Amino acid sequence: MRLLRPITGKNSGSLVTSGARERRIIFVFWLLLLAQGVIFAVIQPVWSRVDEAQHFHYVQYLAENRALPVEGQTFVSPEVVNVSLKAGQWGWRPVGELSTPAYLDPSSWQKVPEELDDQDREKWVRRNLWRFNYEAMQPPVYYAVNAPVYAALPGDSFVKLYGMRLLAAMLASAMVPLTWLTAREALPDNRLVVYGAPVAILLTQGYALNMSQITNDALAVPLAAAAVLLLLRMVSRGFSWRRSLVAGLVIGASLLTKLTTIFLLPVALAALLLPVYYRRERPGRALAQAGIVFGVAAAIMAPWLAHNFAVYGDATGASAARPLMSSFFNSPLESVGSLRLDELLPTFWFGEPVFPFAFWTYAWMAAGTAMAVALVGVLYYFAGGDSADGPTDLAEARLRVNFVTAAFVIGVAVNLFIPFGSGIGGVPGRYLYTLLPVGCFLLIFGIDRLLRRRRALFFTEVLLVWMLVWESLNFLAYIRNR
Repeated sequence: MRLLRPITGKNSGSLVTSGARERRIIFVFWLLLLAQGVIFAVIQPVWSRVDEAQHFHYVQYLAENRALPVEGQTFVSPEVVNVSLKAGQWGWRPVGELSTPAYLDPSSWQKVPEELDDQDREKWVRRNLWRFNYEAMQPPVYYAVNAPVYAALPGDSFVKLYGMRLLAAMLASAMVPLTWLTAREALPDNRLVVYGAPVAILLTQGYALNMSQITNDALAVPLAAAAVLLLLRMVSRGFSWRRSLVAGLVIGASLLTKLTTIFLLPVALAALLLPVYYRRERPGRALAQAGIVFGVAAAIMAPWLAHNFAVYGDATGASAARPLMSSFFNSPLESVGSLRLDELLPTFWFGEPVFPFAFWTYAWMAAGTAMAVALVGVLYYFAGGDSADGPTDLAEARLRVNFVTAAFVIGVAVNLFIPFGSGIGGVPGRYLYTLLPVGCFLLIFGIDRLLRRRRALFFTEVLLVWMLVWESLNFLAYIRNR
């Protein structure tokens, strides 16, 4: 645990781990997350019970038809049905819970009958939603990345499925270096924070599980994390047209992968306004940089938005998705319970379907304790109960820490608001994986600020050992149950 010792004292700069050694350690952390993802990709149930069949079919449809599927009209393929038959997996239900549907011939399927009243329509959709590619309204970048992989792999659907899962695990593993770079940019001289934040990624067991499925989250999450890192560098190192251009490109790519990354737009605004507030940049210069960031992102999004207006009559396809998905997830305007807020943090740590690990409650004790201590520590820091006696002059780092905190708060708030705008309830924990780098930074930073130095190190070591024990048992039980 010596590498997690906070750097303190007058000569703290001389104690910083050399760049080469630091990179080797992060490389090991990256390999560990990649190994977790690869194992989960191989052993978790086929179709994963979290929309994997529809994501698979989106890739298949794009690769074979060179066109985007249409929400509410495009059905899954015979290949998807055959995999479902072999795996006994239909919709979100566990394997074997639902008997094989009666109508498996796609030629006999129909769209939702228009003459049904609301109650009968809901019943019809609940019985037949599995037939539809209800992910058809998703932006296309993730599927375009996977289409060549789908085409290159042998014809067996299972080979293609596992091949794309392995690609998802590789994409998702990028969160380790992204978290390390975020922590180092925000508070470079604190070894506990710089190393502790990537370790927290490794302990987020649900991330490795859910991001090793065929899902556009696997690409949207690291893209959004990269965008936040680029914006942090704009705050930390100053504005430049090149930084703004790259940030706009990555924000646009994130939005064109999954619309839950829309929180990046207000986060970008915060990155432009905070340096002006701290008198690091002039308002006119910030306005010019805003034009680059938002203009580039809008240009990237424009063709897909235009396509949606032509097909659905709205910018996102929500008008076609809502009649299908609201049958399972009511609008929170009708029932706030549909947000499933009681599941938000546990599913963030341990993934979906809800609570898949046998010993998650024991690991949750450590995760919940760490979050509570970190929250108090961050509030203590912002309440002015901290001084610049740590490894970094926190007065100088305050702008960076403020931006990281703002990015986290904005991201959580926007994700909680999205269901109210879309009319489809539910905020699973995986929606917050885009915030993992800043969240893990604040987790370790808050512990460090509240407990300070050796007490913070001892506290994190105890939690780390506890989490490792119970998550290892989770992992072994998961493998045995498969």
